[in-house]
Amino acid sequence: MRYTTIVDISEYASLYRNHNARLVYLHLALRSGYHDNDRDLIDISVRRLADAVGLTVSATRHALKLLQDGHMIRREGPLWRVRKYVLEQDITPRAKTVKEAKRKASERQRDEAERARDKAYEQERERREQLQSEGKNDFIVYYEELARKAAKGDLDALRICKQRRQVYVNACQQFGSQPVDI
Repeated sequence: MRYTTIVDISEYASLYRNHNARLVYLHLALRSGYHDNDRDLIDISVRRLADAVGLTVSATRHALKLLQDGHMIRREGPLWRVRKYVLEQDITPRAKTVKEAKRKASERQRDEAERARDKAYEQERERREQLQSEGKNDFIVYYEELARKAAKGDLDALRICKQRRQVYVNACQQFGSQPVDI
């Protein structure tokens, strides 16, 4: 008896939904070589593979195409190379003490907060760029919203619009947009 590693393909929905692709991947991963000279390689024809897993040749070809598209297997001459591990992610070691665990947790929270701030800043920058491309700024948008409320009969909005009309006209001239009338 020997042991092997395989990739958790349940994270790849297009592969995991297909029963045949799961079966073919599992068979290839289990039957592929484990020595230094044939590690993760298997020499098998499509017909032999279909017979081994109990599928039709057509279903086996389709499963192989799905696995190739998902980068789980690739053809190397007459052999198939099976991907049994993912190198993209490093496994972080567990904390050895409670103090170290708390420190790591606070670092994670700080990093998440920083990412959230960066994301909010980027969204705000994109929003302002969008407004500028439309010939507006935050004040113009605010004033035009007040003007819509004033047009619907909001007396406070009408009073503020009258007070700020000149600032609004100047801002529209600065940004090259047409001021709206109340």
